[in-house]
Amino acid sequence: MNFFKKFLATTLALAASIYAAERVYLAPFSMVGLNEDFGIAAEKLMNAYIDDNGRFILVNYAEDDSVKTGDRESANNIAIKKNCTKFIMAEFTRLGENVITAFKLYDINNEAPVWSDRLKAKNPDDFDPIIQRVARNIGTRHKATNDDDIYTVTEQETKNPRKKGVTSYWGAKIVGALPLNPSEAKMDAGLGAFVLYDARDLLFGFDWTITNLGESYDKTRLIDLTLSAYYPFTTSNITPYAGGGLSYSWRDTHIDTDRFYNSNEANGLSLQIGGGVLFNRASRVMFIAQATYFIDFFETSFYREQYDTVGRITNIIESKHYMNGFKFGLGLAIGF
Repeated sequence: MNFFKKFLATTLALAASIYAAERVYLAPFSMVGLNEDFGIAAEKLMNAYIDDNGRFILVNYAEDDSVKTGDRESANNIAIKKNCTKFIMAEFTRLGENVITAFKLYDINNEAPVWSDRLKAKNPDDFDPIIQRVARNIGTRHKATNDDDIYTVTEQETKNPRKKGVTSYWGAKIVGALPLNPSEAKMDAGLGAFVLYDARDLLFGFDWTITNLGESYDKTRLIDLTLSAYYPFTTSNITPYAGGGLSYSWRDTHIDTDRFYNSNEANGLSLQIGGGVLFNRASRVMFIAQATYFIDFFETSFYREQYDTVGRITNIIESKHYMNGFKFGLGLAIGF
């Protein structure tokens, strides 16, 4: 029993040591050509964002640490004294109108950084998104430079043709419909147009679609005007989303034989549930892939022929169904 207790205690202690956040010493930031107050503000931002991330326990420098700005050796010694396993050094250098920011993460007693990155700021307003991205990626295999979160973008990056300030899209798409009920309904294709508004935490859409653009009387024509809302699961350039909406829908069915002709139009509300993926989100040109399941709240008439014993059509039988099934589409849109 005692052996089991010791084994359990050792296991828990080992697990705690593995998952415990590392203590990291934050050396004073070096400001070259900039007011020292910017350095104090940048250090406070770094402290706040690393705390939010939770991977490190940040230990701030004190005035009596006697750390010379930019001196790796003195920062290393203080980190050891404060029982830290790593330390962070940063340098902000003004070059003309721009500021070059450099960040390095060191293991104690190691001259080579285990993580480093360099980003360009157009002005001090860019310090906040830069530090937020660094705090999110420091110590990982990812670089802050390649962070694709579209809401931590610097003013410097908005000069890039990627243009990450887009909030709405207007576009067109190719659509397909695969009704599952009734069995008489057939798969068909069509076209659509849509408007998508990106409100960061939600996506709002309005779209119009139509299938069976030709004169195929054996297929049902589906027309939908849909208002929808979706939840985006990330804020990156490739964003999966899910949600749904409500459509005002028209259904048009026909039968045309040598002896019989009939048609029916029905309309009403339909529920749309589904999701998709946005590619190149918040850029000038966006691509969308989407799949939804629709459920009609109104009945649509379908027709089938009745034959006699020699194979002649003797009658047309009408049946009514609440249509439901899959719709899918691929679209391309321009951002504004």
